[in-house]
Amino acid sequence: MKRRSMWFARFLFPFLLAAGSLPLRAADTCAPEHQPAGKRAIGKWITADNWLAPGNQRTSLSMAEIFMPSIRLRASSAAVPLRPTTRQLDLDKLTLADPADEKSRSVASLLDTRLYADAILVMHNGRILAERQWHGARAEQPRLLLQAGRPVLSLLGAMSIAQGKLAPERSVVRYVPALSSNVALRRLSVQRLLEGDDRYAWLPEELAQWRNAGGWGSEPSPGGVRDWLSQSERWERPLHEILPDAAEGSPDDDLLAWVLAESHGAPLASVFCEQLLLRMRPEQPVAWLTDVAGNELAGGLVLSLRDFARLGQLLIEARATPTRSRIPGWFVETLTASSRAAGMPALSGLRKGSDLRYGFVRLGGAANRIAILGAHGTSLYIDFDRRLVVALYATHPQVRSPLQLASLERLWDAFGAAVPAVRKR
Repeated sequence: MKRRSMWFARFLFPFLLAAGSLPLRAADTCAPEHQPAGKRAIGKWITADNWLAPGNQRTSLSMAEIFMPSIRLRASSAAVPLRPTTRQLDLDKLTLADPADEKSRSVASLLDTRLYADAILVMHNGRILAERQWHGARAEQPRLLLQAGRPVLSLLGAMSIAQGKLAPERSVVRYVPALSSNVALRRLSVQRLLEGDDRYAWLPEELAQWRNAGGWGSEPSPGGVRDWLSQSERWERPLHEILPDAAEGSPDDDLLAWVLAESHGAPLASVFCEQLLLRMRPEQPVAWLTDVAGNELAGGLVLSLRDFARLGQLLIEARATPTRSRIPGWFVETLTASSRAAGMPALSGLRKGSDLRYGFVRLGGAANRIAILGAHGTSLYIDFDRRLVVALYATHPQVRSPLQLASLERLWDAFGAAVPAVRKR
């Protein structure tokens, strides 16, 4: 009995802590703090006009609250720091074939020179297997996810369906009274909006107006993004199978954010807190950028890299112990189900069979692997069979390219080969 107790204390209990799977206390809450935008400039050259330019993002994404108002969330539950594995993975010694020329290089070299990495965290079984930062990045520094946060909305939507807050077959206008007279949106179901496979084709000038309404530029619209979304004539257009720009997203995403908030009768940040954040037991404060009216923006989630990785671990735990998770089993199974798809041009660089599901990417090749692909290399990789999570913040010069995706694929393969698959009982 004593040996069993020692085994639990040494191995299982730390794992449960790292996985964030300890039960919540009834009193656990998030305390939202509304923060006004700062001076909207970093030094002399990074301003509200150019803070999202690729060359500035290495600095600006970790200081996003200077440029836009936000809601900061602090969980009342004690943070549970991630613990390292006994043996750490050496990124300088682990090698792979660089897809650019097929020459052997270290993982550290590929991350720095090919993917323009700012920070990486590799987790295995809920523990840190490797962690490194470049270019002055700090492990505890939260960073704006932009479009990499879009799959979080789909996840919240799936949880809302499981809890009876949303009905997938119903029109989105049923949940947003301000849109009840919008004839075009009556034809858009919650399911179709959540999946995101079909999107509205927006003109460049319309996207510029939408971004301005959200406050992403130098002249925020006083009415905020919902005022812009409420104008019926904007939605008089067909849906198409298109992939939005990974950096910018689309108005469809802010429509989904609005539907989620209305279906719960609470701000989106509060929904995120109750459904996911408290279970993640974040190490750092989390923020959500808003428009000038105080409404959370779809691309406005701000997380530290460690807490971004915790999101992946939460999905792994949901699949391993579905009865203990709020995340519905059907959602995880949909993300991982095998595909006969030939591949999508927008995902060129990944293996054949990779396709989009609820904003996530179901990866071709080995089974039970998914990813979140953000802009400029920022990504979250989840291998359910190996209980492996790879969180990456990067500022690649290109929003997305085949070589960038191929480099990510090689990176994930190298980490996967370094850890064994978990045996199934």
